[in-house]
Amino acid sequence: MTKMQIIAKAGLVSLGIYTVVTLCWYLTHVIPSFNLPSYLVGTLCFTVFAVFFAVITFFLIFNNDSLARKMAGPGDQLNPATEALWLAASLRLASVFCGLILLSASIPTIRNVLLVPIRIRPFINEIFLFDSYPKTLLLPFSKWCAIIYNLLKLILAVYLLCGAPHFVRWQFRHSIIQYQPITQKTGPENSPIANSERVDNE
Repeated sequence: MTKMQIIAKAGLVSLGIYTVVTLCWYLTHVIPSFNLPSYLVGTLCFTVFAVFFAVITFFLIFNNDSLARKMAGPGDQLNPATEALWLAASLRLASVFCGLILLSASIPTIRNVLLVPIRIRPFINEIFLFDSYPKTLLLPFSKWCAIIYNLLKLILAVYLLCGAPHFVRWQFRHSIIQYQPITQKTGPENSPIANSERVDNE
C-alpha cells in the first residue's frame, strides 16, 4: 500500500466508527419512541436497518482496502517495514481521535457512573426494608436502551483511547499479509508481522 492509501484507510475506519455510533444512537434513542402501526412494519424496518448497519460496518471498518485504493489511486508502494509502521500509526491515530470524540460525548455517562454508589443506596434500603421493588427503576424500554447505549459508547471510547490494539493488529494482518506475502528475501526479524509486534511493544 502507498502512504495515501493508508491515510485513506484510516479515514474510512474513523468514518465507519462514527457512522456505526450514530446509527446505534438512532436505534436506541429515536426508533423506540416511534409508534409503529404493526409488528410486520417494525420487523421490516429493523431488517433494513440491520442490513444497512452490516454493510457500513463491513465496507468501512473491516474490509476497506479496495475502497481505500480507489480513493487514493496508484502510487509508490512502501517496503514492508515502512508500510507496517505507517499502517499501525495511522490506525492508532484514527482510533484515538474517535475515542476523544466519543469520550467528550460521554461526560454525562461518566458522571452518572461515578454517582452510582451514592444513588444506589436508597434503592437498596427500599428493597431490604420494605421488601418492594423501587418504582423509580421501572423505566420505559426506550430509557433502558439509552442507558445501555451510553455505557457501551463509554466502553468503546476507552478502548479506542488505548489505541484499539486488537483491531489494529487484525487490520495489519488483513491488509498487509493478504496483499503482500512475505518473500524468501525477507527474514523473520524484518517481516511485517515482526515490525507490527515491535510497534505494539513500543
